[in-house]
Amino acid sequence: MVKFIISWLTGQKEFAMPTSGSTGTPKETHLSREALQYSARQSMEYIDPTGSYQTTLLCINPDYIGGLMVVIRALTHDLDVSMVAPTSRLADVLGKECYDLVSMVPMQVQYLLDHHPDTLLQFKTILIGGAPLPQEYIIKLKSLKAVRCFQTYGMTETASHIALKNLTDGDDSFEVLGDTEIQQDSRGCLKIKGSVTDHQWIQTNDVVEMTDPRHFRWLGRADFAINSGGVKVHPEILEASLSSQLKMPFFVAGLPDASLGQRVVMIVESPEPVTLDFSHISQYSRPKEVYYSPGFSYTPSGKVNRTETLKKLNL
Repeated sequence: MVKFIISWLTGQKEFAMPTSGSTGTPKETHLSREALQYSARQSMEYIDPTGSYQTTLLCINPDYIGGLMVVIRALTHDLDVSMVAPTSRLADVLGKECYDLVSMVPMQVQYLLDHHPDTLLQFKTILIGGAPLPQEYIIKLKSLKAVRCFQTYGMTETASHIALKNLTDGDDSFEVLGDTEIQQDSRGCLKIKGSVTDHQWIQTNDVVEMTDPRHFRWLGRADFAINSGGVKVHPEILEASLSSQLKMPFFVAGLPDASLGQRVVMIVESPEPVTLDFSHISQYSRPKEVYYSPGFSYTPSGKVNRTETLKKLNL
């Protein structure tokens, strides 16, 4: 991180960034200084339109875009930045100081809500990125009236988030920031263009429902979609409907099936079976088996690596 800060302060124009690798092989992408500056500016204008914020906390990995943007927002908006280890048990390393802004991954938010909910009151605004937050935790966040919480949507190639969803207000759609334009391709997948992409269209594999040119609902990833007996199942939607039953990480996947093409299965990070109720799920989407793993594979940025986890289980 020190090397990056020196490069930034000396005016470097382009920066190489690794992608997380959660949906495939990690690769390197190059981001312009202008795109990074624009991303930081649009985020801060949306989150803090009066320019009153003075402090931020870095508690996620700065080697990846989410953490790096914490540093860039501090550099471009003269914020005092404090740093703690990027651990899920954040309360163990966090003192009593309050901060205007923090970025977290869902695992950190869930741990704090389960064990140290008052810790979240140390922040004015929390940005949550990397993966969707389960619905039961969104409900818990709403009870923290003094804290604003936003789910972010973005990726390395778009210089972090290009849209925010206000969880505190109960929004179900992401609102696009700045001059970013969005469209859908023939699969219903999101396309993005704006200053954060150097005005080039970027094609994603994220299936969305556009409610208007500035708002969209995220449905899931096209490359995760399961075709089971001709019925398309989006794992992320199914995971959201099951999230209230489980405290531990889990995900839904499709495995080859001679009759169905693919069968829906569930993978749970647990050394032993847990009780699950699938009665509210249609027979076409209902998991046919549940597999248990004592430990999932994770990317360095904290996301579940579904492909590697399935390999570990020989599935």
